[in-house]
Amino acid sequence: MRRIIKLSNIGSVIFSVFFMISCNSSDDDSTILTPEITIEEGKLKGFPLFGIQYKEINIVDPEIVENKEVKYGEIKITVSSTTTLDNVSASITSAELNLSKFSISPGNEIGLSYEDQKINIYTINAAIGDKKELLHYNVRIVKEDPIIPETLKITGFMFEKNKNPSLPNDITISRTIEDTGLDKIYLFVPVGTDFTKLIPTITYDGTKLFYTQDSSVAPVDMDIEYPEGNASIDFKYPKNFILAVKDKNNDKLRTTTVIVDVVNPIRIETVSITTPDATEGNSETFTVTKWINQGNHLLEYEKATTYENQEPTTPTRVITSRRTLPSGGLIPGESRDVSVTVNSRDYPEGTYKTTAVFYPSIKYNKGIDDLLESAKLNITSKIVK
Repeated sequence: MRRIIKLSNIGSVIFSVFFMISCNSSDDDSTILTPEITIEEGKLKGFPLFGIQYKEINIVDPEIVENKEVKYGEIKITVSSTTTLDNVSASITSAELNLSKFSISPGNEIGLSYEDQKINIYTINAAIGDKKELLHYNVRIVKEDPIIPETLKITGFMFEKNKNPSLPNDITISRTIEDTGLDKIYLFVPVGTDFTKLIPTITYDGTKLFYTQDSSVAPVDMDIEYPEGNASIDFKYPKNFILAVKDKNNDKLRTTTVIVDVVNPIRIETVSITTPDATEGNSETFTVTKWINQGNHLLEYEKATTYENQEPTTPTRVITSRRTLPSGGLIPGESRDVSVTVNSRDYPEGTYKTTAVFYPSIKYNKGIDDLLESAKLNITSKIVK
């Protein structure tokens, strides 16, 4: 019996040892299948989107203390301004997350909306075991500001009184004429303004502003950058002032010529004249005064002289007037004769009156004649026998 007991005791011991080995073997197998997870391994290395190329991504990892998350991570993705932010899904692969240890929710098959600055939460879970939540990311997708192309144009040009004390007030653009290859802007200052020393204030839509006062320089060759600050410019004839707005790549430009003048460039030396008497039966012409270019550019005339206040009223004009125009135009400061013809051949003796209206035109600068003021000459003539 004692041996049997001993054997029985020995058998119990052997069974116990075998049971313990079996248990240990089972624990070892569990460790191989579910190794200990370090939460740090669950951080995302990236966040690709399905079918969308982003411009920029900024990932702030969750804060972890003692292998536990204490603050959610943040992901901000910037995409093109034309991207639709509805039904956007992630495209997470093993390059961004160890999918043998972790899973992410929502999954790649789920599309979410990010319209109106909406934020979606993505959760990193353990892939095996109890699959508990480990990390979280607040994901936000925003559109970049739309790229507004540079118009490459002068958006503002003025002579401010505080920079030009001789002016009575700020002088702004009276007219802009846009043309292929060369725009023009017109400003009108008072008669007597010193054109040689004017300080413009310029705004433009482009990257850089260049200028030249040499009209023979091709726009692409303009390399003098317009200086910042209160640059004084000489606008006096025959000087030109040409601006070129260039883009950031310096391969596109738009040019603008600035014309500064006065609205009343014609001055009549004597505004009221009486001609010598004209003898009845003949048409006689008299030189009576001069017209003077008090402006800043060559003058010519395209619109014919008109007449008003004719006394007495007759079927045809008794008095006509003509300005002498030199070839090429009347230079600033220059003057030429004004003559009057009295039709004493067709009309009897008497006193006749009229007012001649002269219209200016700035040579090479069309489309602004309606802005210019006319000049008037009051004429009295007497026809005698």
